[in-house]
Amino acid sequence: MLKKQAELKAYYDNFPNIDATTNLTNPDIKKAEEFTKSILNRKPSGRVTEKDTACHVLNKLLGNKDQQCLFYDSASGINLHDASGNLADIGFEDKPFVLKLNSIQGLGGDKSTKTDEDDIKLVEILENFIEQNKSHAIIEDICDRLAKAHGVDKNSIVIKNVFFGTFNVVYTVLNLARTVVTELHKTSQKLKAQFGQFVSAKLHPLLFRPSFDIAFFDARGNKTFSSQSETYQIGPPGRTKTYTTAPGWTRYGLNVLGKSAYVNDDWLHPFQHAGNWYRAFHGTGGAQQIDFRDSNAYSGENTACVDALSSIFQDGFRPARTAAYGPGVYCSPNPVWLEDSRYAGKVELDTAQGKKKFK
Repeated sequence: MLKKQAELKAYYDNFPNIDATTNLTNPDIKKAEEFTKSILNRKPSGRVTEKDTACHVLNKLLGNKDQQCLFYDSASGINLHDASGNLADIGFEDKPFVLKLNSIQGLGGDKSTKTDEDDIKLVEILENFIEQNKSHAIIEDICDRLAKAHGVDKNSIVIKNVFFGTFNVVYTVLNLARTVVTELHKTSQKLKAQFGQFVSAKLHPLLFRPSFDIAFFDARGNKTFSSQSETYQIGPPGRTKTYTTAPGWTRYGLNVLGKSAYVNDDWLHPFQHAGNWYRAFHGTGGAQQIDFRDSNAYSGENTACVDALSSIFQDGFRPARTAAYGPGVYCSPNPVWLEDSRYAGKVELDTAQGKKKFK
């Protein structure tokens, strides 16, 4: 129990503070906005191995018409939260908030004074109730207050974890509406009004205007694959799957190794370690307007495949409309087949080398 609590605390304490993330008067944010404009307002070079093109691609993936990503250079003294270490979470449908309180005192109608030991014991009890999906007066009270603070129905609040180090609540807001996201700068004040023991509120780094240090690219992962596919066996002994490289494609390495969210780097590095995750490819070439939960996320037929990348980031994968082998999300371990099919979309980008098509 103590080990799990320590791991939760280490992971979630690294989330950025909502107030710091949404404070548009922060000098570092202003500098990052100018730096971002200097990149995105220029045509990308068109050379896929250069960072400016990579930044345009990343903004297409994670940004949308309501908000862009922020790029900054830590070498210039700008100090923002680098979200690159959380890119492995990109497919998570619900990205959590973390509410920090001084104490559990006052929740669930219990107004008695609580000691640190009382809070620790109660955290253990609440964790068991959460794991078993059982109702508890304190959990219900927290959900009520969170729903009021975010302006959503109580059923949209899902408590994921609680952990001590004061008292912390990890929760998500289901189907997070764009209006809720744009009102995040008011969230702390609304939470403070609901929780007398309020200390701070944090959010997942990819949830709102993710910021990236341009040093987040990890050269160890950069690679332009040869024109001929190669195959490798990935996964644990006896249960390996074939990984086929994407011929002629360029891969950007991102700084996701050595992160506290994972016990070690075996999931990715070294290549072909028995702990490596399986690898497969998902194409968005067939994306249509009906595939978007938020109609504002769809900007047109010509760019639907790129809009779909942002939609997957924001809302998670959508089950396939045509499900020949049953409901679910379809992917392929063979990028050659995917590239030659209708599933790999193409987008034309105006670059310094003229108009170029990117898959």
